[in-house]
Amino acid sequence: MKLPVIRPQTGHGLSAKLIALAAIVAGAVTLFAGFGAGAEQTLRGARDMMRAHAPSGEIVIVEIDAKSLHQLDHWPWPRRYHAALVDKLHAAGARSIAFDTDFSGRSTVADDATFAKALENAGGDVILPSFRQATSLQSQSFSENLPIPELRAHAFLASVNIHPDSEGLVRDYVSGVSTAGTIRPSLAGMVAEVSGRGSTNFTVDQSIDQTALPRVSFVDVINGKVPDALLRGKRMIVGATAIELGDRYAVPRHGVVPGVVIQAMAAETLLQGATNPTLGGAPLFLAALLILCAVMGGKSRGKQIAFVLLGLTAVLAAPLALEALGWATLETVPAIVVLLIAAEGIVAREIWRAFQSKTFVDQETQLGNGRALSRLPLSENSIIISTRIARFDETQSVVGAAGANDLIRRTAERIAFTAAKGDVFRTGEDTLAWVCDSEDADDVDDRIAALRALFRSPIQIGNRSVELSLTYGAARSNADDGRACASRALVAADHAGENGLRWAWHSQSLSAEIDWKLALLGELDNALADGQIWVAYQPKADVKTGEITSSEALVRWSHPERGLVPPDHFIPVIEQSGRIHNLTLFVLERALTDLSQWQALRPEMSVAVNISAPLLDDPAFAEEVSAVLNKTKVDPARVTLEITESAALANPERAVAAMERLCALGVKLSIDDYGTGQSTLSYLKRLPASEIKIDKSFITDLVDTRNDQILVRSTIELAHELGFKVVAEGIEDAACLALLASMGCDTAQGWHIGKPMPAAAFAEMLEPRIKLAA
Repeated sequence: MKLPVIRPQTGHGLSAKLIALAAIVAGAVTLFAGFGAGAEQTLRGARDMMRAHAPSGEIVIVEIDAKSLHQLDHWPWPRRYHAALVDKLHAAGARSIAFDTDFSGRSTVADDATFAKALENAGGDVILPSFRQATSLQSQSFSENLPIPELRAHAFLASVNIHPDSEGLVRDYVSGVSTAGTIRPSLAGMVAEVSGRGSTNFTVDQSIDQTALPRVSFVDVINGKVPDALLRGKRMIVGATAIELGDRYAVPRHGVVPGVVIQAMAAETLLQGATNPTLGGAPLFLAALLILCAVMGGKSRGKQIAFVLLGLTAVLAAPLALEALGWATLETVPAIVVLLIAAEGIVAREIWRAFQSKTFVDQETQLGNGRALSRLPLSENSIIISTRIARFDETQSVVGAAGANDLIRRTAERIAFTAAKGDVFRTGEDTLAWVCDSEDADDVDDRIAALRALFRSPIQIGNRSVELSLTYGAARSNADDGRACASRALVAADHAGENGLRWAWHSQSLSAEIDWKLALLGELDNALADGQIWVAYQPKADVKTGEITSSEALVRWSHPERGLVPPDHFIPVIEQSGRIHNLTLFVLERALTDLSQWQALRPEMSVAVNISAPLLDDPAFAEEVSAVLNKTKVDPARVTLEITESAALANPERAVAAMERLCALGVKLSIDDYGTGQSTLSYLKRLPASEIKIDKSFITDLVDTRNDQILVRSTIELAHELGFKVVAEGIEDAACLALLASMGCDTAQGWHIGKPMPAAAFAEMLEPRIKLAA
């Protein structure tokens, strides 16, 4: 009897129609659901870099820079300085003067009058800012923040609102803002002398080299140090560039820049007519469908892949050409998805048979393997029988590898007479399994008896007659997959062989293991008392000096039966049960006790301990932390409590109150896993923390990922400007550490610095003093 090659439930591969349908559906979903926005922005950024060009030179930034702040009075300046600037610029023949500075509050009566007179003398060439803002933190209504009335009388008003996107980057600019029925054109639109279009957005042209924007210092202008020729006929935008005045935003390509630079870039975009209409992704999506027809018409895989590559090239080149000509911009991701899905389908179709063979077929015998068995549809009462060939290794040594494979095939042929549909599977080197075509347990004995009769006759392998001794086991599937059931049946077969039985049923013990989660909770107290739960320490290094200056305390559970239990397996369970309180205090006390010993070697050493989100709801927790500090005699300033960003954002008012109670003890607070939530650094500034810890998901691929580099660099720069120290975790190599050092990161943590280790091992790192390798 010749057995067929087993390919259960695998189908016949991917057809050209199925590939095309998958590509069209994926592209359509991407097009209409708006997926792929991040990829689209990345491609747009790459095209901007390729089209990089100089600004027009028509727009000049008057910088309220560090030099101006140093030479003039303390900020905010008396309004007479702004009046002097307007007089100078107007006298020099500036085409227009726009301020990106708040004038909604009053100065002295004399200064306000002086500034108002200067605006009047300028004859309407001055633009003052308005700000649209929410009336309160919880309100959905908005109000407009305007200059004081006497200034509005002689100037145009323009909106200066800037809106970062969900990634924290400023890409788009609002042409105009509507507040309570009043439409206010944007400052950029008025500078470029383009009328506002309500609240419509346009994309700021990042291909313009913003570093080449002409700039002059505020103090140099009013002191007459800037030649009139540099000002005559120019469109002037006045705004803060000094770091200490804040007003900074992250943008693609250039990192963190002052808000006035964004205003100037938006005005340049309008002035150069670079607000190309966005035609969306439909045109290239339709073009991709035409390319797909050519791809599917190809006779060979090589030609099909060539069509895909040519199509991708055309799709990527089209928007670049249109943007360079100033005609329009196109979205490319839906078309790219169509072509990439088609390419993947072609490759998948070509390797489908090889995949089936390697995955579901035993290569030596061409029988179905255990994976194929696991794909068989089984009912709850299906019965699987397994058999093991006794002394198979000895037989193989006699007949050779090829003879042994032939022996397995001949054995399967005999078994097939009693197997359902003749399908026999090789589940191991010397084991076979099959589905009994009867659900009657009483019938199993008769079938196995028939098999024993069949195998009384030897099998002829070459010129040898081989007599086989087989043991059998049976198991009911219980809706498990076939391979798991066959494993249970094989256990029964081995039991039968050990006990001299013809065959045996597999049986389960009536006593099942207590649920893992309940077991954890029940064992927690004993684990704490018996020392199964202990604290490991992962070193932190000062990036500038390379010295180990701190560590993070990490809880570990060495279970006597289950071995080392990962923290993410038991901490969430303990949190949900409300028992995280005692575990946290245990870790804190252990960490502070160890710290007090390390400070004999390094007085400056500190330690960080994670605080679980539920503890922020417990007003008594701060008192218990205080008790641990008093007990261990540790300087609170050497203790950092890490609170996850998500916990801090879940209820900001609650978080602030809880963190203030902890800060009152003298400990430092760190925002852990920064970047995984929806906050911004300016928002986190409300929290009484002194440090942020950038999540390792942004660090792991930092060296190779441009977007991560921009975000991490911008985060570090803005964090420092806001007074935060920055810790980066997940550093796994020297290249990543060097890149973070160049970005100004303060503290490094990760396996490149050191893996979590027991307290004794960490102490050995402190004496002698260990520095990171250069």
